[in-house]
Amino acid sequence: MESIDEIRKILERFYGGETTLEEEKMLKEYFSSTSVPEELIPDRDLFQSFGTGSDSIVVPDDLNQKIIASIDQVERKAVRTRRISMFSLSGLAAGLLVMIAVYLFYIRDDKPAQLTVNHWTDTYEDPLDAYEEAKRTMAYVSAKLNNGTSELKHVKQVSKSAESIKSLSKINKGSKELSLLGQLQRVRDIDMQ
Repeated sequence: MESIDEIRKILERFYGGETTLEEEKMLKEYFSSTSVPEELIPDRDLFQSFGTGSDSIVVPDDLNQKIIASIDQVERKAVRTRRISMFSLSGLAAGLLVMIAVYLFYIRDDKPAQLTVNHWTDTYEDPLDAYEEAKRTMAYVSAKLNNGTSELKHVKQVSKSAESIKSLSKINKGSKELSLLGQLQRVRDIDMQ
């Protein structure tokens, strides 16, 4: 019989997924005895729930596809949730801007009972002078806007490189499938014993 310290070390390795089949057999034999310390009773219950090993576990043939489909479904739902939250956030911001505008132009006015209309006065006598000034102002605003948006070219490059990273998700999906196959093989090995 193994000492309690050795059993604890093997248990630690068991929960880390690092034990061999022989060590797992030793744990099963140890916990099948009646003299188990009180602190290891939950572990004893766990090993007794495993059964004798003669029970055959039936793994459906399409288990792998079902697992991958459910993972894909969860990923799609997460992307949809993020998109919905962005739409609701932009709607909230637009509503807030409308409320601020209403407050500034109508409610905060000295005469809250009347809606006043601002009367604009002409600053130019000649309409052609006004047209030329408006044209210069628009050109100035356009130049500043183009200058401000020129920095967004880098964002396009980042989004293009992010698209190439999406192919890594296929590799991740393949590694998940291989991991599942490894687990199925381990179950088969346990069944054969």
